[in-house]
Amino acid sequence: MNKEPFSLKTVAVCLLYVSCLCGCGNQLDHAERVHLFPDIFPDYMNVTVPVNIAPLHFGLLNECKKIKVHFLHEGQLLLECKGRRGIRIAMKKWRNMLQQATGSALQVQIYARQSGRWIAYQPFNIHVSSDTIDPYIVYRLIDPVYGLWGRMGIYQRNLSNFDESVIIANQITGNNCVNCHSFHNYNPDRMMFHSRGEKFAGTFLLANGTMQRVNTKTEHAATAGSYPIWHPSGDYIAFSANSTQQAFHTLAGKKIEVYDLESDLVVWNIKEGSMLRDARFTTKDIWETFPVWSPDGRWLYYCFAEKREMPSESKQLTYGLCRVDFDAETGRFGKQIDTIIHPATSGKSVSFPRLSPDGQYLLYTSSDYATFPIWHKEADLEMIDLDDYSTVDVQVINSNEVESYHAWSSNGRWILFSSRRIDGLYTRLFFAYFDSSGQIHKPFLLPQKKSTYYPRLLKSYNIPEFVQGKVTLNPYKVSKVLDGATVHLKEIIQEK
Repeated sequence: MNKEPFSLKTVAVCLLYVSCLCGCGNQLDHAERVHLFPDIFPDYMNVTVPVNIAPLHFGLLNECKKIKVHFLHEGQLLLECKGRRGIRIAMKKWRNMLQQATGSALQVQIYARQSGRWIAYQPFNIHVSSDTIDPYIVYRLIDPVYGLWGRMGIYQRNLSNFDESVIIANQITGNNCVNCHSFHNYNPDRMMFHSRGEKFAGTFLLANGTMQRVNTKTEHAATAGSYPIWHPSGDYIAFSANSTQQAFHTLAGKKIEVYDLESDLVVWNIKEGSMLRDARFTTKDIWETFPVWSPDGRWLYYCFAEKREMPSESKQLTYGLCRVDFDAETGRFGKQIDTIIHPATSGKSVSFPRLSPDGQYLLYTSSDYATFPIWHKEADLEMIDLDDYSTVDVQVINSNEVESYHAWSSNGRWILFSSRRIDGLYTRLFFAYFDSSGQIHKPFLLPQKKSTYYPRLLKSYNIPEFVQGKVTLNPYKVSKVLDGATVHLKEIIQEK
């Protein structure tokens, strides 16, 4: 069968299509180069990201009609994205780009259409590390309020895409405050969280496919357990028992002060169903809080402060850092107590100590005073090397706003932390790469499906934690526990 030759009309259409393509290319080839970096949000310029992270969608804040973004690797164009102000990247194409650039960097070139002409901003890099990040994080989403709450919940997010799902919403617990979730060795199947309120209060423990509600307040304890941390063996959970109050400031720039009237250390022996109270850590003169285990389980680190009259002496209240040895076989504390940071020497107050998975580095929050740094604008993250107690430079992850809660990835290469650096009001989540040489890199904001997501989100992130898989908590199982009996713990007092 003979094929008909191309008509003149068909040839003309093809030539027009080719000329349009060439014209677009020529427009960008002849774009005016400016000696300015683009103003983008989120700021992903020159950050280091893991190879398995979700696409970094961003928008251009500079005035323009439309933009085009080229992603290149070693001079080769891998992808062009177009948009009015922001871009979205196809998941498969993003993953392919990251695979090609692993161990090196993607170069990002942004073109903007302004006043009938194209301009080309200075290019920047996105470095791609072969060190992967844990697949999920877990956090609370809460209103940034002081004493009351409405809807809140514990959520999880898949870091390789944009899937977010609820683990437990407080509607199921009678609109209680659900908080302080903790996981055993990043295991999504072994977790706990607190529920605070008049109804359905208690500590919920999920382990080995079963759930129970436990009352962690024992006979001599002032309050139930707070600020939990799971022992590496999985047999114990350490708490601080805090009697917490709050006061409001009248000065501009200060909203609220959260403080303790007393706080002690206790350890829940899960197998024995008992709560250990050591007499050294239940005195009225010294307040202990924010416990954390060493990765080998031999030491319990905690913050401590000398008692003050609160709230009148809140600015004189500073916390240091100690550790006490622990025998996991007997479930008892040893005699040795070491002071790691003394407040009189540092001149600052220590909160939220967290150790790297290899036990070498200790990351903590430092503020001028008190124990609740999320309301302290001056709060920053600091780190020490426990091999020689030297200071590690982490200033690249700090800002002029609050940096507070933080967590290590299971491989010790990524730090997750909360910050109010965007607007000073809402807490957002950032990640920073901590390389094998002990150097920390510029942090990046948790990616979202749309670059306009954060200005529209009227909730704060709280207590972010890494986990190695998806939490599959059955709401029906939670409701059955709510209707069932609460487990009470027997109290064991360890004398000095």
